[in-house]
Amino acid sequence: MFNSLLFLLIGSCMLYYGAEWIVKGGSNIARKLNIPSLVIGLTVVAFGTSLPELIVSIFSALEGSSAIAVGNVIGSNVANVGLVLGVSALIFPIYVEYDIIKRDLLVYLISCAFFIFFAFDGRISQFEGMVFVISLFFYIYYCIKSPIVEHNNSEEEVEDKMSKLIIYILAGITFLSFGAEIFVDGAIYLARYFGLSEVVIGMSVVAFGTSLPELATSVMAAFHKESSISVGNIIGSNIFNILSVLGITSIIYPLDSPRSIMDKEVLFMLAYAFAMFIIAKLPQPINRYTSIALLVGYITFIYVLF
Repeated sequence: MFNSLLFLLIGSCMLYYGAEWIVKGGSNIARKLNIPSLVIGLTVVAFGTSLPELIVSIFSALEGSSAIAVGNVIGSNVANVGLVLGVSALIFPIYVEYDIIKRDLLVYLISCAFFIFFAFDGRISQFEGMVFVISLFFYIYYCIKSPIVEHNNSEEEVEDKMSKLIIYILAGITFLSFGAEIFVDGAIYLARYFGLSEVVIGMSVVAFGTSLPELATSVMAAFHKESSISVGNIIGSNIFNILSVLGITSIIYPLDSPRSIMDKEVLFMLAYAFAMFIIAKLPQPINRYTSIALLVGYITFIYVLF
């Protein structure tokens, strides 16, 4: 029990500093290269904070626990919107502009549709994994070649050298990855100590743990008034979770996708995706009532699991 709590504490500290460095490096690179912060949030930051999901999913699949791998992605995508956006917007003002995120939300919905279609037969094959990964490359290429212009781009001059900013991002990704792994290990030990099943661990504890980098990064981005990175990180991470995490993992080891973990959970994932469209149409920034509604939805999701 003591070791588990120690793991949780160490993992949390590493997540905090990793998030701080990624936001600092990512936002400053965006300014230095005149690249919209949203693009950085949707690509570099999103991939960095999705690394824990990738590591955990590959490890779970190789250990013969495909349910944890698939459940981790579904649970993480629900947590990213319900928990991460809910908490971030509750603490700091978050602006979600429809014209800026509509393209990427559409990509996310298409990714969800691909996931449902591929997983419907109960298995995600290596070929389907390659389709996911190829789609991801096209998405990244399109983001870079056709960036959306932000109305509130900062003109602040960046003094740090590019090499230093890249080191910030690499160090942040490293801390996030190892911090999340340590945190998840502690959480799993605690869950098993209290007798929870493997499926519940994957959909709740593991998904929560691997979503902590997104939570830490989005809260820090909001604190630094980088709403674009915060929102871009959430949407981008959800896209990366499906296209890269499931894609790369299924290429390495085909994934079993039991219907028992898809029926209700996928509906929650889709509901939150459509909720993002509605939230973007509402007056900005996101108000407390909307934030609380997102959090209540996530709590309901956890309740349904148990």
